[in-house]
Amino acid sequence: MSDKTKKSIDKKPIKELAKLLDDLNLTEISYSEGSFSVSVSKAARAQNTIVSSSASSIEADEKDADDYSNDPRAIKSPMVGTVYLQPEPGANKFVNVGDQVKSGQTLLIVEAMKTMNPIESSLQGKVLELLVENEQAVEFGQPLMLIG
Repeated sequence: MSDKTKKSIDKKPIKELAKLLDDLNLTEISYSEGSFSVSVSKAARAQNTIVSSSASSIEADEKDADDYSNDPRAIKSPMVGTVYLQPEPGANKFVNVGDQVKSGQTLLIVEAMKTMNPIESSLQGKVLELLVENEQAVEFGQPLMLIG
């Protein structure tokens, strides 16, 4: 990677998120602006702050073909957590590729901090592709499936 394409990370927002995490006694917080997103979480046992960040490339021609973050057909995760494609182990999936879905229909569950959060469709149409697998960890804003 050349020096022109390297992106320096401004540590100020990360430090501010870490302080906010402590001030509000949270275990995890995420922030996203444009193509930059950062998540700060505190390990429960060690009480250490762990920082992870990702930034997509500035140039569109360098974009990965599988990047659906700006795709209007994408249903995105509203939080950091674990995806469950079915209501309980052994049950049928909420939706499968090819299924017709309507706005407001439950598509999957994202578990965050031991709370099961049903993710409902904001779109109407056919499930074109599942972009995650059952019990996969997901980030805030990560595309979960495509509906068209």
